[in-house]
Order: sequence, then C-alpha cells, then structure tokens
Amino acid sequence: MLDLLVVVPHPDDETFGAGGALLLAKAQGLRTGILTLTRGEAGRTLGLCAPEELAEVRLRELKRAAEVLGVDHLEALAFPNALPQGAEEAPRGQATGEGLAQHPEAKEAIRERLMGLRPRFVLTFPPDGINGHPDHVATSRYVEEAAAGLARVVYFVRPEGPYPVTHRLRLPEWALKRKLQALAQHKTQALSILDFMERHPERLWTETFHLPGNQGTREGPWW
Repeated sequence: MLDLLVVVPHPDDETFGAGGALLLAKAQGLRTGILTLTRGEAGRTLGLCAPEELAEVRLRELKRAAEVLGVDHLEALAFPNALPQGAEEAPRGQATGEGLAQHPEAKEAIRERLMGLRPRFVLTFPPDGINGHPDHVATSRYVEEAAAGLARVVYFVRPEGPYPVTHRLRLPEWALKRKLQALAQHKTQALSILDFMERHPERLWTETFHLPGNQGTREGPWW
C-alpha cells in the first residue's frame, strides 16, 4: 500500500511536478511511488544516444532519479509518447505520430495499478496539462476516471493558473538539493530543465498543488 503515487506521462515529469512532495512525504515515513505511462521516446536526444535508443536511455534516467527521490515503487509503461506542439526540431527519438490520447486503454492500466497499490493520493497534471501537451491532458483525464472510488486526486499546478493553489510546499535546503540531483539524472532533458530554470526558478523550491474540494491556501502538505 502506498500513500502517494505520482502518475505522469513522461520520465522527468515526476521530478518537475512533485519531486519535493515525494521527498517530504518519504521523510515523514510515508510510502511513495511513480508510474509513467510512456518512456519518453519522442523527446530530444541531444546527441547523447541514437534515436532508437532514447526510450531505454530515458528509462535509465528515470530509475536513477527515482533512487534519488527514494520512492518505494517505480513502474514505466510503454504507451506511445506524442510530440509536443511545435516540436519539428531534430534530432528526436522515435515517435509514431500517436500519443496517449489515441490509447484510452491506458486508463484501465492505471486503474489496475491503483487497485494493486492502493494509494491514498494520486498526484498528476491538472486537466489543462499545465502547458497543453496532449499527453499531459490525456493523463489527467485518465487518472481522474481511473481513480474514482479508489484514491483522491491531487493536481500539481502553476502558482498563477486556472486551478487555485490549495497547498504550497516550500522545500527545505536538503530537499531542494535532492530535487536538483534528481533533475540532473534526466540528462537528455537538459534543455527543458534549463528553460524551466530560466522562466520559473521559484518553482524549483516551491511546489503548488490543487486538492479538489478544498478552499484557501495552506502552507504545508495535504497528507
């Protein structure tokens, strides 16, 4: 049985969105887990591997990040990874032109894991996917439907966005250090990490969440 399970489409989403939450929950004795629905094969290679090798490289990156985050459970499914909008630049890994939106059976795969792992809370993207990536949007929808009657869904959200912040986690120095170390494992995503650091540096040490049904903003965890 888990207390928190992060369900995201791509390796690296788990650390960007909830790396601090996973670390703080683990430090308080809770059991945590990560489930990714794809292996990120449509991402950039940055010359670190051949396109056909990217899925396995990103899986190894995810495993190293999960070790830094100290999670109790890790699983990566192999549904196809959609390209983000405006992703014509090369080189990238192998993409089929399909993504999670074309594979609604991912919802049943999520529900099977929830029934087996029995998490109290599931963390995922909000319905808008934060940045509109089709895989983010599809994952949010699938998690919401799969978790019905099984777990409470929590969204990691932008501080200023359509979903009001109900819980804010300000990471202590030790947790920020570990989160940065986890991000550093995703070497194929270095450009995305640098872009995030340039545009939203404060979101590295402050994570914001929306727990549906709650009002107001609480400083601290919801668990």
